[in-house]
Amino acid sequence: MTSKFYIVQKAGIPAVWQSDPQQIERLLKHKAGFTMVSHTPSDTRRDALSKLRQLFPGSRPTKSGS
Repeated sequence: MTSKFYIVQKAGIPAVWQSDPQQIERLLKHKAGFTMVSHTPSDTRRDALSKLRQLFPGSRPTKSGS
């Protein structure tokens, strides 16, 4: 299965995670305090970062965690 890029946040700080679509919910359960911002994944990190900048103007995303 191909991994996708998801926008998540913790305490208002956004991040882009790369994950297999079947594993993203498991990751969220194990990373306390993180929630998914957009339930529609991006195919590329570039697209995910572009979406993140639209959703969180002026913010600097944290590094990808997975």
